Amino acid sequence: MTGTFWRYLKMTTEIKPLHEEAVEAVHDFCMAVFLDGECYAFAIAMHRNTNWTLMGLIAHDQIRHAIVQDENGIFYDARGPVSEQELGKPFHIPPPYELRTITEDDLRLIRPVRELSIKRAQSTAEILWPNFPFKKSIQAKITAFADDLEKISREHGLWIRSPFPASLPLLAETTGDEQGYTLEPTHDGLTFTIDRRL
Repeated sequence: MTGTFWRYLKMTTEIKPLHEEAVEAVHDFCMAVFLDGECYAFAIAMHRNTNWTLMGLIAHDQIRHAIVQDENGIFYDARGPVSEQELGKPFHIPPPYELRTITEDDLRLIRPVRELSIKRAQSTAEILWPNFPFKKSIQAKITAFADDLEKISREHGLWIRSPFPASLPLLAETTGDEQGYTLEPTHDGLTFTIDRRL
């Protein structure tokens, strides 16, 4: 299909989900890194990417743990959605809790929060909860790129393909049967492989 006809086609990028075992490994990583220690980075990433309210769990007049709260009052941290009853359990803080709306600056006054950690927290959250209302989803950017690549492939009659799953991708002439591109997450969930779909 060459010429201008491709302009009228709905793009057909397919994104496969991460394998369940890999999701478990990413969740283990998330809990180990972002529940305690880098919770500030995780909360900032979630706040920036969802507009949910940035909150602090206060202990001894300090922000002991950073979380976000959605518009329905549900709290989120590296565990995902967490009930108010369970919020302080990992930190040995019993209810009733002192919770306070905070800002990124409040957290940065306590200790530095690196942008690299925030970016890693964002990609980890997107892997674990792809249906959250992320504003600037990495998956959405990758899908848009693959859709644009499909347009170029149809226009020029050339497709990126992998003849075997573990091989390097090749540039091949069209067979005319291409239905779009398939994106499959790598085992760590941090990026995607791409192949034409017949």
